[in-house]
Amino acid sequence: MALLVGLWMVPFLPPLFAVLLALLVMSLFDLAPIAVLLSGAVSDAALWWLGAFSLSVAARQSGLTGALMARALHSLQAPHTPRWPRAPAVWWLAMVFALLPSSAQARRWAYSFCLVPSSTPRQVPRDVVSAAQLGAALAWLPAQPANLLVLALLPAGGVDRFVPAYWLQHTWPLLALALAYASCVQWCARPALGGVTPLPQVVLGSRELSEDRFAVQCVVGIAAVMVLMVALQPLHGFSPGLVSLLAMVVLFATKVLTPQSYHWGVDWPLFVCATVLPGLIASFAAAIPAWGLEWGSTSLALPFLFCLRMVVPSGVAIVTALVLATSWSSVQGHDLLDTAIAVLVAFHMVDFMFRRHTGAGSQARMLVAWATVRSPVTWAGCAVYYLWWRWCGW
Repeated sequence: MALLVGLWMVPFLPPLFAVLLALLVMSLFDLAPIAVLLSGAVSDAALWWLGAFSLSVAARQSGLTGALMARALHSLQAPHTPRWPRAPAVWWLAMVFALLPSSAQARRWAYSFCLVPSSTPRQVPRDVVSAAQLGAALAWLPAQPANLLVLALLPAGGVDRFVPAYWLQHTWPLLALALAYASCVQWCARPALGGVTPLPQVVLGSRELSEDRFAVQCVVGIAAVMVLMVALQPLHGFSPGLVSLLAMVVLFATKVLTPQSYHWGVDWPLFVCATVLPGLIASFAAAIPAWGLEWGSTSLALPFLFCLRMVVPSGVAIVTALVLATSWSSVQGHDLLDTAIAVLVAFHMVDFMFRRHTGAGSQARMLVAWATVRSPVTWAGCAVYYLWWRWCGW
């Protein structure tokens, strides 16, 4: 595990290199069975990854994602009056990020949104984007890679637990608060000096904003049916992976999605990491001695992840937390799904706190950490998390 974390923190090395090297070392030295190491590749989460990527590529190719982004930008630019109310930008952005399972692609779109000239203070777009990413991760599991990573860790892929409905049943209060926070920030912001800046005609490139009406209608309809079938999983019994696979087949059948666009539009390094990491996490968790986990609680997830996030990237932080959470649940006899939900929500909250101060440029990690610690929103977020934790009864 030290090898994986150390290589992951090297800036010029991709995370895929560290993950594959750790897999190779574990296999060569027979530290874990290969069936355990590759368990994520045969789980329901792997199928859900493929289906989520197909929907994401189709949404970007058809122009749906660009249209949603344009609506968010228009909402941020247009003046809000009682006579002409407008939907908050966070609503449109949350749908955008729900269609972007790749963290790299989500960062590019968030970067583009923050760079667009606006009549509001520079912090407002950052708050809106951060809350939208938090809301998408809390509402839709494929919107964040860590969510499906946990799904692959559950026994039988979590199929028998109806994880999507169980997840939303616990996260809906935080989702509502995230959307309300971004809406209040947008509506209460005072215009910056210089007045309203006209919205550029091309924000993310003509290809991203070009809209094919038939393709958009197909993608919206398929996405709506997919969400509905995933939500109704306790009734029909089909796993989310099979539902997303069916959606991918329909996208190919209607020619909204082509093999070439799917090949070039999928974040394959992320997919490989997501299918290998569950086995590595399970192997690392099994190697931790039981005597080291005789105490602890899920309430420590937030401060633990916050401290980790100050010194390591978010990927390293969540992998480390999941290793400890998996081992702790096994030793203490707690339900892994409940433990994972508490850890994931803490991770998303911490990510939201730090993302507000990252901005569009590259800043030193400690400067971002110091700005995050000093922010009143950070402490309010911590209070909200512990109130939610008490509400869940953990």
